[in-house]
Order: sequence, then structure tokens, then C-alpha cells
Amino acid sequence: MNGPRRDARDQRVDLRGLATGWDAGRTERVLAGVHTQLDRRRRVRRAALATGGIACAAAIALVALGPGRTPGAPSSDRLANAPAPDSGLIRLRDGSEIRLDPSTSEVRVIEETASRVSVELVRGAGHYAVVPNPARAFEVHAGAVTVSVLGTEFDVERRGAATWVEVTRGKVAVSSDDRDPALLVAGEHGLYPRPPPPAPAGEDTDSRDRTDFARGRAERATRSYRSQVAHRDYRSAYAALARNPALAGDTVDDLLVAADVARLSDHPAEAVPYLRRILHDHARDERAPMAAFTLGRTLGGLGRTRDAMASFARVRSDWSQSPLAEDALVREAEAASTLGDAATAARLAAEYDRAYPDGRRRAEVRRYARLE
Repeated sequence: MNGPRRDARDQRVDLRGLATGWDAGRTERVLAGVHTQLDRRRRVRRAALATGGIACAAAIALVALGPGRTPGAPSSDRLANAPAPDSGLIRLRDGSEIRLDPSTSEVRVIEETASRVSVELVRGAGHYAVVPNPARAFEVHAGAVTVSVLGTEFDVERRGAATWVEVTRGKVAVSSDDRDPALLVAGEHGLYPRPPPPAPAGEDTDSRDRTDFARGRAERATRSYRSQVAHRDYRSAYAALARNPALAGDTVDDLLVAADVARLSDHPAEAVPYLRRILHDHARDERAPMAAFTLGRTLGGLGRTRDAMASFARVRSDWSQSPLAEDALVREAEAASTLGDAATAARLAAEYDRAYPDGRRRAEVRRYARLE
């Protein structure tokens, strides 16, 4: 996802029920100013959470493109992250594209009609970007594995007798042998055919195997979720979070990320519990006032204007020295005006005069109180 798309979503999250006078860009600039005053060590740690996936992907791309690539290393990252030479691009008539490295991979187009496209991955790996078309079947065959799609983007790689499938966008069905097809959505991946269930063993061995499997699955889910966040794929990250709520974590960093994932995927109501957990469990953290301010914005966007007022009031009462305190007072006055509470709006205007006699937003607050 790119910057403009995120800005558009912020606009939708903003206080729709309140009078104009504040926009998402202005809010984000205020929050950015708060960030600059926080402890650098904490700020760097939070940035590492959001950008670790990007740095990892960049490192993989550099290794894949460099001259000394490790023999036998997977090639799908190079296919997905770097443009292929002209000889490594297969463009089908419907606009779908297949990218591969001709020196290590081979793809054959078996059938290409208006109702069916069938290709075979003979060796190596291929990155597929399929144009959506419900009237057309699209299949990729790799050994005993068949990947069926309608419109999506994914990688398929031959790994000996098995096949690796990883979905970037949309969803695919992966079938092999006589087992039921596996449905993979964006961010999911796996090696097929799937291994058979382990043979019965002693109780202790079974327990250890189940524990190791669960731990590995949780680690893979966490890596995928963080990668989606780093690439601003908030819709996929939200889908992963909905399936596995434990991904939200318990730290302030994790909870702020989870709240952003919910807000920026157009699920603002789901951000509220994460922000409230920060205020309940981490009220002494230096980012708590930012969480309270963001909670006020989110509640206002949901039409819960009175609850939003309470959240802005808490910013001022619990963190009066925060750089957000002045803006919280303005937001509170704006909400009072929207509710038609002239007395509260006037009281807040008087408080603003006392607290910020030279405040740059004095006229705005007085306008909410109908004093100008």
C-alpha cells in the first residue's frame, strides 16, 4: 500500500460527527511532533517492529540480485521483489503475467483459451500475477501439486519432490494427491504435498511434537503479520489478526500497531479495545497520552462524541504537560459544540484562555463556544 491510500483511510477515520476545523493531516502532524519528544531508544524500537519486515525483504532482494547467491537457495523472493529481464516475463493474452529467472526456472503454457489457462512449472520458481476473471479457470501444475486461482498474486517453487506456494494477494486452492484442497489467503504459504500425520508414538513424544508444531506455526504467523504491516497491507494484517487475536501482543508497541491495523483497514471499532488496553495496562508509558488522543479520534469517528470528549479530557487531566494537551482541549470544545452543549463549550474556551493565553488556536475555541 502506498502513502496516498493511507492518507485517504485516515480521512475516513477522522471525527465524522464533529464540525470541520481539523483534518487528518493536521492530526498526524501533531502526533509526529509528539513522537519527536519521546525517548529515542523507545522510538527506535518501535520503528524496528514496523520496518523489520522491509529491511529483511530488502536484504533478501540484494542477496538474490548479487553475484554470489548461495546454491539451492529459494528464488521466489527475487522474483517477487525485483523486475525480471524481458526473457523472464511471460505475458498471457488476458493480461496475466508470469515472472521467472530463465537460468534456473522453466514454465510451459499448456492451454490458453477464454475459459481456461493451464501452465506447468517444470523446474525452479515462478511469480504469478493473475487478472481476476470468474469465467476463466487458471491452474498452475507443479509435479503432483495443482494451484487453482480466479485472480490473485502468488509464488510457486519446485523444491525437489515438493512444491512451495506463497500467496501475496487474493487466495488460491492447492490440491495434491487425493487429499482435500488447502485454501491459502494473502500472507499464507506452505509446502505441498502436505506430509502425512506422524505415526503414533509415546505420549511424551506426541506432546513435544504438538508443542513444537504449535510454536512453529505461531512464529510463522507472527512473521507474516509483521511483514504485512511493514508493507502497509493492512487488510491482510487485519484478516490475520481476526483469525489469531494473540498477534496483537501485550506491549505498547504491539498494541499501537494492532490499533493502526484495525483503523487503517476500515475497522475503527476494533481499534478501541487495543487503545483501552494501553491506557489500562500501561498508563505510565510516555505513549499513553497519544493512545488516549487516538482513542478520542476513533470514538468520534464512530459517532460516540461524548465518549470522545471524555478521552480528550483525560489527555488534559492525566498528562497536562503532554504536547497533545492543547489540541485535546480544542477537540473537546469542538465535540461540545457538536453536541449543542454551549455551557461546556464556553467553560472550555475560558480554560483555554487561562492555560494558553497566547495560544494559536484561541479563535477556533471561541468560535466553538460561539463567542465570536
